[in-house]
Amino acid sequence: MTRLGFLSPVSPPLRILEVRGGVPDGSIPIGPDRALVVGDTAADLGAYRVYDMSAALVAIEVESEALLRRVTELTDFPAAGSILRGVPAVIEPHGSGFRVFVPQELSQYVAETIDDLRRAL
Repeated sequence: MTRLGFLSPVSPPLRILEVRGGVPDGSIPIGPDRALVVGDTAADLGAYRVYDMSAALVAIEVESEALLRRVTELTDFPAAGSILRGVPAVIEPHGSGFRVFVPQELSQYVAETIDDLRRAL
C-alpha cells in the first residue's frame, strides 16, 4: 500500500473568484470596488472583471468564535484584514463557524498555528 492510502479524502475544489469594478450581491467586500465570490453563485458577473483565485487562496475552517478571537483582532464579519501578526486574510461566517481565506504559500503556517491555539483552549 502506498502512503496515499493513509491520506484524508480530497475535498472538492472551492471556487474563489476576485471581482473588480463593484461588489455583487452575496460577495465578500475586500476593498473599494473589489470583492470575493466564494462557491457557486447565481450572480451575473458579466459586468465585472473576474479573476480566478482558487489556486492562490486556501480556505481554513475555524469552528468557534473563541478560537477566531485568538487569531485576529477583527470583530465584524465578513472582513478583510490581517491575522496572526500580519498574514493577509479574508474571514467569512460559514455555518456555525468561520472560513478564513489566506494566501496558499502561508496556509501551512496558519493551519498549524490555529491547530496549536485550538489545543490551548
